[in-house]
Amino acid sequence: MPLIHTSAMMTTLIVLAGLISIIITNTETFAQNQTSLNQSGAGVIDLTVQGVSAFAPEGRDIYTITGEVFNNNTFPFNAVQVSTTLYDNNSQVVGVGSGYTSPSGIQPGLKAPFKIDIFGGEIRGGIDAINNYTLQVAGDLQVQVFQ
Repeated sequence: MPLIHTSAMMTTLIVLAGLISIIITNTETFAQNQTSLNQSGAGVIDLTVQGVSAFAPEGRDIYTITGEVFNNNTFPFNAVQVSTTLYDNNSQVVGVGSGYTSPSGIQPGLKAPFKIDIFGGEIRGGIDAINNYTLQVAGDLQVQVFQ
């Protein structure tokens, strides 16, 4: 009997690990010249990026991307992080960056803003080399399990 109980418990743990480690991906891209390149992962997208803008503040050697992440799930997400990859005119990667939403946890049906700052010295060819970028959002799905 203990063997069956252990086997069932292991199955439960494997399923729970899968639920907790789910990374929801939604990538949206916007070029500096406002060309839209849209990519999305398979399946239901529970975290979506909205209201994105990208700019280089005048007189500063920083490229800034801002927006909001909306939680379309029935469970909260913690540690919600937005990552970006910057590309030049030849679709070559020239830089990367990331930032967390504020607050970093998002309750169901709510949204939280994010801001990513990438310093010009971290961008191959500088800020002027950026032609477009992709965004990816990930978070830890918080599911409560009652036994």
